Amino acid sequence: MTDIQRQATLKTSATMLGRGLHTGKDSSITIHPADPNSGVVFVTERGQIPASAKYVHDTRRGTNLANGDAEINTVEHLLSALAGSGVDNARIETTGPEIPIGDGSALPFVELIESAGIVLQSENARIIHLPHPVWIAVGDKYLLAVPADNFRVSAFIAFTHPMIGEQAVSFDIDPAVYKREVAPARTFCTSVEIDMILSQGLGQGGSMDNVVVAYDDSYSVPLRFSDEFVRHKVLDLIGDLSLIGGRLCADITAIKSSHTLNTSLADKILRIF
Repeated sequence: MTDIQRQATLKTSATMLGRGLHTGKDSSITIHPADPNSGVVFVTERGQIPASAKYVHDTRRGTNLANGDAEINTVEHLLSALAGSGVDNARIETTGPEIPIGDGSALPFVELIESAGIVLQSENARIIHLPHPVWIAVGDKYLLAVPADNFRVSAFIAFTHPMIGEQAVSFDIDPAVYKREVAPARTFCTSVEIDMILSQGLGQGGSMDNVVVAYDDSYSVPLRFSDEFVRHKVLDLIGDLSLIGGRLCADITAIKSSHTLNTSLADKILRIF
């Protein structure tokens, strides 16, 4: 990335229908073009919510935003697709309490954005250069952001589960790399987690069409990548870090990251600026 980049929005509006992963309720989004410097804003039936770390209110199995009576859940895959595709400004009209899950990855959102087209705007993009390293550490989980000239993400996960184990990836993120290497990676869980997730009132819309389940000796569906699970962690991280409201130039190292860590780091960066 260079410092001279123009902001971007959609050429036309685009709509996606579906259901929420956790609520199981029907939902829809319509992504509209938006003015320069307006950022990404969710428009719900109860009000508007800027896509900012200031409005994170829950990070159980996803990233949920709230502003007064307005609430929208599981925003991370859509935000990841917008950021990964280089879209700075968008107005997202929503119905239902949650963003549609699609196939559990960000690829349906990338394709939706591409169907609408992307147009450059008159204003320069907001490029965020860190003045110093910024990090979050909780137990054996770490997120470190180091000043850099572009946006690079390196991630590592370690599961005792025999079908997941240890996985690591590292990418210099641009729209082409994002679409090819990150966007197709789907959300996942282990078979022993299912009852616990359901007991929390979550996962009501989960199915073989939108979640990869790791059993003791198999997967519920064929993997798209041998390391699909850690790639999905990168996908989530990109979406959550977009809550800083600009294009981050940093070298990110994520060790066993989560939505809680991701949004905490976004909030910490936001407070610097």
